[in-house]
Amino acid sequence: MAERIKAVPLTLTGVQGLERAISSAGGVILDGVDERLMLVARPGVFVAGEMLDWEAPTGGYLLQASFASAIVAAEGVIDWLDSRD
Repeated sequence: MAERIKAVPLTLTGVQGLERAISSAGGVILDGVDERLMLVARPGVFVAGEMLDWEAPTGGYLLQASFASAIVAAEGVIDWLDSRD
């Protein structure tokens, strides 16, 4: 089934304007995480990228924003683990 899904032809017909180049709304509110992007309500669980409630005109830089928040979360994981020793 996966092969059949991957084989479905997809025809691109155009692009959308900047008003459509936003990351999706919804997700974990910023008050719900600490500076390491760890969930306040669930210590040891970290979030990044579109798991966060952000809505911004990234203009094609959504991957960069996701990677940057992933670095913060990864460093937060290391910090959190080190603090448990």
